Amino acid sequence: MHRLMIVDDERHIVDWLYELFMDKSEMDLDIVKAYSGKEALQRLEAAKIDIVLSDIRMPGMSGLELMGQIKHSWPGCKIVFLTGFNDFEYIYSALKQNGVSYLLKTEDDDEIVDAVKQAISEMEQELGNQQLRSRVLEREELVVHLMRKELLLDVISGKVRLADAERGWLDKLAIPFDENRPILLLFGRVHGGMVSQDYSERFLSLRGLSSLTGQYVSPFASHALIDIGKYDLLWLIQPVIRIDTDTDAVSESYEQLWKRTVLFVKGNLETLQAASEEALETKISFLLYDEPVPWSSVQESWDLLKAMADTRFHSPMGMPVVCSINSEEVSAFDTANKAALDGSAYARKAEALQDCLEQGLRKEFFEKLDEVDEGLSAVSRMRDLSAAQVYGTISLLFLTYINKNRLADKLTDRIALGRLIPANGFDSWRESFDYLRELGHAVFALKEDERTSREGELIERIIAFVRSNLHGELTLVRISEKVNYNPSYVSRLFKQATGTNLFDFINKARIGKAKELLEDGTRPIQDIARAVGFDSPQYFATAFKKMTGKTPNEYRNQII
Repeated sequence: MHRLMIVDDERHIVDWLYELFMDKSEMDLDIVKAYSGKEALQRLEAAKIDIVLSDIRMPGMSGLELMGQIKHSWPGCKIVFLTGFNDFEYIYSALKQNGVSYLLKTEDDDEIVDAVKQAISEMEQELGNQQLRSRVLEREELVVHLMRKELLLDVISGKVRLADAERGWLDKLAIPFDENRPILLLFGRVHGGMVSQDYSERFLSLRGLSSLTGQYVSPFASHALIDIGKYDLLWLIQPVIRIDTDTDAVSESYEQLWKRTVLFVKGNLETLQAASEEALETKISFLLYDEPVPWSSVQESWDLLKAMADTRFHSPMGMPVVCSINSEEVSAFDTANKAALDGSAYARKAEALQDCLEQGLRKEFFEKLDEVDEGLSAVSRMRDLSAAQVYGTISLLFLTYINKNRLADKLTDRIALGRLIPANGFDSWRESFDYLRELGHAVFALKEDERTSREGELIERIIAFVRSNLHGELTLVRISEKVNYNPSYVSRLFKQATGTNLFDFINKARIGKAKELLEDGTRPIQDIARAVGFDSPQYFATAFKKMTGKTPNEYRNQII
């Protein structure tokens, strides 16, 4: 699905074009209207627009001025200019820009539709050309990748500081961050694709994915991509401070910089998602934490993102999702799940004991063990699951170390090893594994029930919002913002759950409300049209007749 914005200071032109493209359902467009350049800018600041169909000569802000703002904020946006003036200077200025075309308003409907189709075709061709998977695996790149990953993981876990590394070394590892400034965290979960690849192929995919990310965020931010295990990815993104070349001063405030970067990253996630599937044959779901995170809190925030992803990525058949969270949602989730998350944090601390054990660092080992012990000192119940998680982690690392070094017989006379793995009330290992299988079935069944319930709640929220806002703007972008999921997912999920296209549902709801209002024989038709979200009485009449077979007046005369 692509987003088309129609811009003109003449309302009847905008309404005509809106009706023209609304009837082209096969083009799968989400259409936004703007009656001035200023209103168009507000739309562009709120969400990503793929194609702009605009007049050139408008009061206040011309189409060319608008084009400059569009190219600054959304470089990949395609622009089709419509004008009634055959002015060579305007045409020449417009066509010097990439992704810009020109039509006269006197062109027939098919020419205008074809121009937008051509813009869509160019976007899809550019996407298809981004085949970034290299056939040759360069050893040096792989080494740099592994070293960068290791260093960043050490920084995240608090083992080292970026400030302690030489800038030249960081540049070699392509680590562009300033540790004194916070970063933006983007969590990704892979569905298929690179999951089944061997390591060399996976590295190529990761390199391609990092390059794709750079294409979509590099104008405004620096980034690094870390693969965490087989399925999970973590992007570290930091806004780039821009300096005014004339004054050598920072060109915008920190708040403006952060807001612009978050909007740009969020707006490009669907594009990155589509590019990944097209170029790398890998589907990825994204969860963006749109608040600044200091480096000292990255590990904790990453844990939260991963835990929240388990509840957010609930689409069937691996359907990729894009969603975002803010600090209030994180705080509420943290409070509701604090015991489990604390258990994960202390278990992670316990894992650091392995390095000390392997390297014979006795003092450091017992210092870290004391930290874990102190953190769990308030736990009084032996059945506390967080405490059991920590104990299990430590007992496993001891067990691994003892078996690897064949120390069991030597330790027998010194300490009873039977308590290392406590009995759990099972009479046999077969019984314990039968229980695990039964538990697995129960867990997956529960996750499926929760997914179905969450999707049902999401559909109810969409329907409630539509019904309470029939008088206003009900674009896919606006609805998606209200439910905090990406537009494509909202559209597909609604169709899958209800069997009805979302826009068809909106039109039926509007016409249904219009029928109720028409029972009042004194209310003007144009007032009813506005009350159910139609700016143009003519388009209201057309849509009403298309759905009911009668004009609004004919319907009113029939029931009165």
